[in-house]
Amino acid sequence: MKHILCFGDSNTWGYDYTTYDPALGSGQRMAFHERWPGIVQNLLGPDYRIIEDALNARTNMVEDPYFPHRLGLASLETALDAQAPLDLVILQMGVNELKHMFNLSAGMIAFGMEKLVIAAQQSYYNYPAPKVLLIAPAPVKENIADMIFGFSYGPLAYEKSVQLGALYRDIAQRYGCGFLDCSEMDFEINELDGLHYSKADHAKLGNAVAAKVWEMLG
Repeated sequence: MKHILCFGDSNTWGYDYTTYDPALGSGQRMAFHERWPGIVQNLLGPDYRIIEDALNARTNMVEDPYFPHRLGLASLETALDAQAPLDLVILQMGVNELKHMFNLSAGMIAFGMEKLVIAAQQSYYNYPAPKVLLIAPAPVKENIADMIFGFSYGPLAYEKSVQLGALYRDIAQRYGCGFLDCSEMDFEINELDGLHYSKADHAKLGNAVAAKVWEMLG
């Protein structure tokens, strides 16, 4: 059996914007078969084990004072230790660093992702280091600053988000990772928050990831 860790933020967790409740300021989660890790599990079958480790508002390398205990590097290292041995680690992160309070360039966001890639390629307990599949997130909506979470993301988020695909591709090439770019998959990205994937987007990503896993692991 192949063991695969899916490590990410709300777009791996399966945040369902259609359930958004203004009174709570949040939405609920898509069913397992609707979010992309579940779709991958169903496509790959019983010879593969998908391990979900996804968290809303998770960041790569910066602490968010409004959403504590979501530092990606620390939780990734814990997950790698806890879930060893792993054959593949899938990383899809970086959108939460677009928040204007962090004041990070696209290059610095990518540099944080590079740190996660390096961490994921380490060996635990003398097992072979897992392979890594790096996924560049889809760009946010151009007018995200005018949407419900716009107060967090501000007017520069879109411009930075469209740069991440090329920067992540370069990381994948330098570190020998598999690579997928959500910007090439014609995602819808909803008109409520401009950030989260639709169920159709999850289906597109799930199918692309499953095909890439077969290519990387056989």
